[in-house]
Amino acid sequence: MRINRLVTLLSIKRLVRLKKDFSTPFKALLAASGVFAKQAELLAIDNSKLVVDRSDLPVWSEYFAEKNCTINIEKGLFHVQPHEHQYPDYYIKGCTGGMTYQPARWAGDKTPKLIQELEKQEWSRFSQHGEDGVVEKLLETIGVKHKFIVEFGAHDGFNMSNSRYLITEKKWRALLIEADPTFYRQLESLYKNDSNVVLKNCFVTKENINSLFQDAGVPEDFEVLSIDVDGPDYYLWEALTEFNPKIVIVEYNSSKLPTDEYVVPEDKIFELGATKDEGASLLAFYNLGKAKGYQAVYTELYGSNLFFIHNSVIDKFDVSGIDPTTLYQPPQFGELAGTSAPSGRGYK
Repeated sequence: MRINRLVTLLSIKRLVRLKKDFSTPFKALLAASGVFAKQAELLAIDNSKLVVDRSDLPVWSEYFAEKNCTINIEKGLFHVQPHEHQYPDYYIKGCTGGMTYQPARWAGDKTPKLIQELEKQEWSRFSQHGEDGVVEKLLETIGVKHKFIVEFGAHDGFNMSNSRYLITEKKWRALLIEADPTFYRQLESLYKNDSNVVLKNCFVTKENINSLFQDAGVPEDFEVLSIDVDGPDYYLWEALTEFNPKIVIVEYNSSKLPTDEYVVPEDKIFELGATKDEGASLLAFYNLGKAKGYQAVYTELYGSNLFFIHNSVIDKFDVSGIDPTTLYQPPQFGELAGTSAPSGRGYK
């Protein structure tokens, strides 16, 4: 099947296109075919090196098709220029699953001071998009009492984890919940000898969320709650009524404008998962946070997570100028160009 795919790529037109960008067009053709799973180092015309693997197939598809955007190879990066000129151009590194390289803050020079400061703190040891650094900076200001984090879904506990850094480097206690049995087995293996970590292999629901926390001995005012279950996140935080964590991290639907108060209908949560209509918009989460006694203070550059601070410690921060419009970051991932998001990227 992979050989058949290679045959479909063998055309004079495509080789001419590759020769425009690469000193090694035949090697680039093999990389674009996905025949090989390993990484390939390609030499571009400008003498830069571009490292790619099979995860870059969506980029190659756009590179050849050019239906929504034009892609050229510059300085070891894919340079994407959407045909719709209201969308800014951007760069993608190889082997990153289509994440924008060096994304820009959407609010530009209107970005509030606190957001600018937290942006400088984005770094990841185990987290996906800089959460480790942002959380550490927020905790420096808030202070730490219990050293306790709750994360669901916790995935395998290592990759894309918002808890791993605090558990291993700061010796925090944790409640980690993961419903997928395969990821849970990896999670269990990772923490089988750590008495500070409570593990749960179950679905979190509106009906059981408070009791799950209570049974695990979670402090009422613990420090960090991370919610990432790709669908019912809004409803689960809304249902958490017995606990008031100091920091809450949620994944918002960044393809929705900051003026759109959208929440996925409960009866379509799983049907609309991984689409432009999954989850909840920034404005919906912002208003939910207000109702629960929280102030939204930050969104990551990649347009993925939204950070909240509890009102009991909000006076420690300068939140002037922060509102849904200045917080908003459109998606810097997913479809290369031509979606409904203002960046031309995002969910299928």
